[in-house]
Amino acid sequence: MLGHDEKLPTERWKKDNVGNRRLWIWTFTLSLISLATLFLWYRQWNTQLATWGPISSEHHDPSLEQGHERYLKWLLHPENHVSRDPGVRHFSWIITKATRAPNGVEKEVFLINDQFPGPTIEARSGDILEIEVFNSAEEEISFHWHGLHLRGANAMDGPVGVTQCAIKQNGSFTYRVPIDEQAGTFWYHAHSEVQRADGLYGGLIVHSPNEPLENATYQYDHELLLLVGDWYHWPAEKVLGMFLRMTSVGVEPVPDSLLINGLGHFDCSRATHGHPVNCSEITKPWLSLNKELRYRLRLVNVGSLTGLSLTIPDAELKFIKVDGGLPVAETSDMVNSVGVLYPAERVDLIVSWPEAMRDVETEIIVALDKENFLHPNPALTPVQSFHLSSDCSAPKPSKKVPEILPFNLRMAKGPVLPSLIPEADQFFMIWSSITILNRLGQVPHGMINRTFWEPQDTPLIATSRESWNEHQLVPWTGADPVWVELTINNLDSSGHPFHLHGFDFYIIGSHEGNGGWDYYNPWKLSPPRGGPFNTENPLQKDTVYVPPWGYVVIRFLADNAGIWRLHCHILWHQGSGMAMAFQVLGDETMAFSGEDFAKDAEQFCGA
Repeated sequence: MLGHDEKLPTERWKKDNVGNRRLWIWTFTLSLISLATLFLWYRQWNTQLATWGPISSEHHDPSLEQGHERYLKWLLHPENHVSRDPGVRHFSWIITKATRAPNGVEKEVFLINDQFPGPTIEARSGDILEIEVFNSAEEEISFHWHGLHLRGANAMDGPVGVTQCAIKQNGSFTYRVPIDEQAGTFWYHAHSEVQRADGLYGGLIVHSPNEPLENATYQYDHELLLLVGDWYHWPAEKVLGMFLRMTSVGVEPVPDSLLINGLGHFDCSRATHGHPVNCSEITKPWLSLNKELRYRLRLVNVGSLTGLSLTIPDAELKFIKVDGGLPVAETSDMVNSVGVLYPAERVDLIVSWPEAMRDVETEIIVALDKENFLHPNPALTPVQSFHLSSDCSAPKPSKKVPEILPFNLRMAKGPVLPSLIPEADQFFMIWSSITILNRLGQVPHGMINRTFWEPQDTPLIATSRESWNEHQLVPWTGADPVWVELTINNLDSSGHPFHLHGFDFYIIGSHEGNGGWDYYNPWKLSPPRGGPFNTENPLQKDTVYVPPWGYVVIRFLADNAGIWRLHCHILWHQGSGMAMAFQVLGDETMAFSGEDFAKDAEQFCGA
């Protein structure tokens, strides 16, 4: 274990004051041996630095053997999908756990077919993904296909306790995921416990037959995927346990590092006695790009807690899509930065370089947002840069201080709609907060309307509503398709990124409170504090940031049958109960318990 104040063995020898000549000679001899050993180790380590990514000091990581070319797997291949006919794509996954050192620090992570992050799925609109999952890990698992609507396939959505039981150790489950007409940047991740923070996630890109038209419009040469997010050195269950202590007073543990596509860099000298780690100093990862080309960059925040900003100082960024391929109104603003992108949010942007900047050394700068950093973590470097090279040379340090020209995602609009969004037929209002109550042992819980979610043994789709306990907040939208308006009020001093399964929604109102609870109640006559609703050109998304002490109002057509989860995507809030669901269509009493897919779900739970 290497802590911040610990000394290397050779340094401890130097500090020993010995008067005995024989002991001095013995010490000198050992020092020579140590220096020779260190020299041989350095030669081997220096050779490893010429490759892409970190090598653990004690555990060989086979995924790092491909050197710089390893990054090329994040180059996407739309040409393999946009022209072919839709069909069924088969995948077979084996889930295991092993020690890896993605940023130089060893941690046990989940692997899918020996890969961390998991393999990137590329498909096209109209495909059906058939993914057979074999669980060889000790923990029970499930998967969610973030942003896909899964029409007619609610049982494949993934949340344990809602649509399925978890896949047990040595068990298997086959997900059959219809894509229909959707296209865009999606991702998959565990929806069981908090395993996403231990690496159980991956990219899911759906190409469209219309993509060549987009290519002609934006004139990009290649597509890239970046999975970026915060990273904890402790196991996720331990981090959640720290949050669920009385002494945490509801303050989230701060992450230790950040990763891009499963790789990062940690300064071993920042380790502390309170949080010792097995750490190896490794080179920073870098990315090779040709600055004479234009790239479509698909960016996903896969983190557990933190929003992030991404800057390419000398580039020009043009934003074209958010979340699952949903359009953004064009802007003439010249920007080189995007932010803040909160957990589970995605953005597609075109990256290009002016001719005058093509010979300039450049980098990607990732800055973790400090909104939830209420306690310091001396191990964390919240702003990190990663070299962009036009060849395969080693990275060179940047000497310039970049001017950041940001694009504020929270201010983005959608294109003007052909007609105004219809008025709502059903209205719902919820209150979200991290709450500490005596009756719950002074342990923080993520609350929605004074309830916190806990899974039942049998998933909700397999049972009638009368068997749902007090932890299942699941309003029914009705037996027929209706327009639903949902107001999410936030009683906390920090924001919550909420994700609604099964739907895209329009953001018609948003407001951040000014040090007080500036909530909105649709049943009161007072106008919303954030101003009139935007029903002309609202942004459409599947994940939305609800600002501190404020609210967000969304509107969507509830026509996708199923029980669809709504939850905060901050993993520690979700893991402490900040979740609910909507029952869309189905029966008011029996829900979907009589359907064939519900019987299949119940049968799987008993297997």
